[in-house]
Amino acid sequence: MRPIYFAGANTIFNKPESMDDRECLPISAYVGENENGMPHINTVWQPSKEDIEAITSGRPIVLSILGTSLPPLSLWTCDEEGQPNF
Repeated sequence: MRPIYFAGANTIFNKPESMDDRECLPISAYVGENENGMPHINTVWQPSKEDIEAITSGRPIVLSILGTSLPPLSLWTCDEEGQPNF
């Protein structure tokens, strides 16, 4: 999957200078607060043909976070109108 620009994005996180494009890409994001005032960051990823085949075959999706702790997070898909499927 590749990160993509999306309507509503209000910032770009650039890759660390020590990494090249094979290791990390800049990513568009929405940075804001949810309805409860909790800060959050949304990014959007476009699955490739191979990703879609893997998902429809029931294979897992892997989320990798560099670092030593796991922040609270969620992962979901969107419907045809861009609304979350949760």
